[in-house]
Amino acid sequence: MNTYLLDTHILIWLMEEDNFLNKNIREDIEYFQHSYYISVESLREIVILQSRNKIKLDYNLDKIITFLNKTQICILSTDLNSIKELEKLPILEIHGKTHEDPFDRMLIAQSIAEKYTIISSDKKFPYYNKCGLKLLVNEI
Repeated sequence: MNTYLLDTHILIWLMEEDNFLNKNIREDIEYFQHSYYISVESLREIVILQSRNKIKLDYNLDKIITFLNKTQICILSTDLNSIKELEKLPILEIHGKTHEDPFDRMLIAQSIAEKYTIISSDKKFPYYNKCGLKLLVNEI
């Protein structure tokens, strides 16, 4: 059985039943086909973005936790191995800009450290394949 880490946007699209999430990925998650995780860092990101009015969701943290329990998506803690992987992770220059987003970088590091495949639509993530990232691109 494969193990997947969901990027923050993937979780949001799943909760919001948004059409940006690939139908096959959605069905795979809804029918418990594999093991799925969401990083505690994604939860932190959502809470911060909501508190700064950068995103508007119908979900507060308690509702997100309830949703995760219902869909059997586990929460992945940040551990020392992930932080060590983050320390080794290069800051890549992508299209003339350095990719310094701390949440993206932590998710990438966690995925590499845990040997999970990350599901994302982020166009920057494929650049980390050479660093050991296993990526499933959410394509519509």
